Amino acid sequence: MSQEWQKTFKAAVHWSLLVLTVIYLVSGLGITQYRIIEAVTLGLLTKNLAFRIHDVLLIPFFALLCLHILIGPAVWVYSHMRKHSDRT
Repeated sequence: MSQEWQKTFKAAVHWSLLVLTVIYLVSGLGITQYRIIEAVTLGLLTKNLAFRIHDVLLIPFFALLCLHILIGPAVWVYSHMRKHSDRT
C-alpha cells in the first residue's frame, strides 16, 4: 500500500465524516428546533424530512466513525508487519 494511497483514503474518510456530521447535526436540529430550521432553510428542511435524513444517516455515520477511529491502528499494524517481513 503506497503512502499516497493511504493519505488519499484518510482524507476521503475524514472529509466524508465531517460532511456527514454536519448534515447529521443540522437534521437533528431540524427535528428538535424545526421552526427555526424551517425558517432558515426557507421551508426546504421540514421536520419530517429532517427525521428521515437523520434516520437514514445513522448507519453510514457510525461506519465512517469506525473507519476514522481504526485507520490509525490499522496503518500502524500494517507498517510494522511490512517492516518485519522486509527483514526476513
